Amino acid sequence: MAIKSSIVYSNVWEDPELNRRALLIEAGDCVLSITSGGCNSLNLLIEGPQKVVSIDANPTQNYLLEYKIAAVKSFEYEEFLEALGVEFYNKPSKFSSDYRLELYDRLRPNLSSEAKNFWDENHDIIKSGLITCGKVEKFFKLYRKILMMLYGSKYESIKKIFFCPDIGIQRKIYESINFKRWHLLNWLFLNRTILSLVKGAHSFRYVEEKEFDKNLNRKVDRAMKNIDNRTNYFFSLILLGKFLSPKCLPPYLLSENFDKLKNNIDKIEVFQGISTDVLAKFGPESFNKFNLSNIFEWMEDDIFNHVMREFIQLAKPASRLCYRYTLAKPRSLDESNLKILKAEPELAAELHAIDRSFMYESFHVYSMNKKS
Repeated sequence: MAIKSSIVYSNVWEDPELNRRALLIEAGDCVLSITSGGCNSLNLLIEGPQKVVSIDANPTQNYLLEYKIAAVKSFEYEEFLEALGVEFYNKPSKFSSDYRLELYDRLRPNLSSEAKNFWDENHDIIKSGLITCGKVEKFFKLYRKILMMLYGSKYESIKKIFFCPDIGIQRKIYESINFKRWHLLNWLFLNRTILSLVKGAHSFRYVEEKEFDKNLNRKVDRAMKNIDNRTNYFFSLILLGKFLSPKCLPPYLLSENFDKLKNNIDKIEVFQGISTDVLAKFGPESFNKFNLSNIFEWMEDDIFNHVMREFIQLAKPASRLCYRYTLAKPRSLDESNLKILKAEPELAAELHAIDRSFMYESFHVYSMNKKS
């Protein structure tokens, strides 16, 4: 698989509450987490583990996380949000976009030389805001603009689903929307060809689903009827282009968590590579909690099982791990891995049912029956 050299995700589009409740982070834990947009690695850091190692094969995703870490180290809360380009719906920023470049100059000493080189050449990203700089986020921006054009003034009716006093009223407003134009847009945009350009063709290598648009329509329908949008920053970023309010944010961006984040920030290490590289550097039994995102979606069964064996080697006894699939069917664990990995399907199903991110096909939780 070719390693990408651009930022694909500037946010992690996975609900961190599922990771938190699946992994049960404690003070002495060593966590291995997939970087992606860096959000979940920072969210897990708030839980107070001994260490978080955040790994990605795409260097630019790691440069993005380095930037977020440097902002935590360099600023107090308000400037931290501004450095990342966090914006709220109907609440203009106090600062001009040029101010973000001033903040960059102040956080720059806390970056690696490679990250400095990248961000020195990408001041336009810094000015426009890191939160929306990924290919996926740019796709959502285009999607939102076309949806607004299709609905015109009626788009205001769609926005009302974010400002309901309770889930019952939200459900009624959602059910009153005429979905013909929305579903047409999904049919035109949400297909293998276009999404492969956004996320990479490898992401859909083992996806058997033929009608991506109908799959998403069902998932959006379930979420809109059952999950309170006042807490769902995933939907607000997609349909409003900004966070709804200072209370509707990923955990690492919430004001009440900033002191924890700042106190723990030296416990995170950013690592470029794959599981083999992690094993070579840190050695066997180095971690006991694993956030593996959706990395298995594009792997064949034999590669999946080989990589899983490497994670088992990295794991201490009684470790826990979780991962997801977006559209692909789960890969099959072989006999040797099944002897060690104990599935927790009830917990996985319970958490999947409350997933605010709504787009994932399945969530998986395992503990390890492994002797030292």
